[in-house]
Amino acid sequence: MMTTFGLDEPAAMLDMAASCVGRPDWRQFAVREADRIIAVASVYLNGDRAGMFGAATLPEGRRRGAQSALLTARARAAREAGCRWLVVETDAEGPGDHNSSLHNMLRAGFERLYERVSWVWHAGATPAP
Repeated sequence: MMTTFGLDEPAAMLDMAASCVGRPDWRQFAVREADRIIAVASVYLNGDRAGMFGAATLPEGRRRGAQSALLTARARAAREAGCRWLVVETDAEGPGDHNSSLHNMLRAGFERLYERVSWVWHAGATPAP
């Protein structure tokens, strides 16, 4: 996932994403094409709530329904775990912009509630160790 976002350096970013795998209440999903993973996504199950966390598709795998399938799989896992609320976030669309993630979420039945600043990327910034 981090490589798809261009965040394969520093290694701490990869470690952060990988640290959720196998932990209680976290579920990871992948879409494969032959023997290669082309899309990934996670969900965190927290009582009656679930947070959809991180999703990415390699450029060559886009526009073929991978993220829609991953949204469905994560929603199903949350429902099976007894969750009543699903939360997901993505970038807002500006004038003339098109955010495929937002449109996938709206098609899946999510509702836009509000906008907030969630991540601010600074060129050349290095996360603290």
